[in-house]
Amino acid sequence: MARLFFALWPDEETRTALNNIAQQFNDEKFRLVKKPNLHITLEFLGEVSEQDQQALIENASTINGDSFELVLTRIGWWQQPGILWIGTNQIPEELLKLFKSIKKLCKKRGLKTDKRPYKPHITIARKVKQVNIPTETFEFSWQVNSFVLVESVSTDDGAIYQVVKEWPLRA
Repeated sequence: MARLFFALWPDEETRTALNNIAQQFNDEKFRLVKKPNLHITLEFLGEVSEQDQQALIENASTINGDSFELVLTRIGWWQQPGILWIGTNQIPEELLKLFKSIKKLCKKRGLKTDKRPYKPHITIARKVKQVNIPTETFEFSWQVNSFVLVESVSTDDGAIYQVVKEWPLRA
């Protein structure tokens, strides 16, 4: 069994920019997400059998999503469960279509999916009990050209995310 999720996986330049935004919170009393783990979850699946994983890999190749620009504009904090995040004020239609296609694929396979409304975000810190959110705004554009299936591997140092498979989006 592997702990899996579908995600948008930043390229190195985007990952560095996101990490630089997160670093402004480095003095706070909580745990920043490690730079290699920064991503946007599309659908968290949890523990998945080898058979289901192979079926997901095969079937995800049938998703015909379009690439899109994601403009990140804000930092937010969800007090419960203590998550500091980077997000957007405008969710691209292509992102919503991709999310719905992945959810449909997972449900068709009989896998449990998240029932909450989709709120695309990049978690930059966990266990945040209190934080001062900067009032200045920013605008960072990320050209999303693919989506991935990721395995979360637990270690003594925390989770390590490893890309299992990547699928391109149409230009």
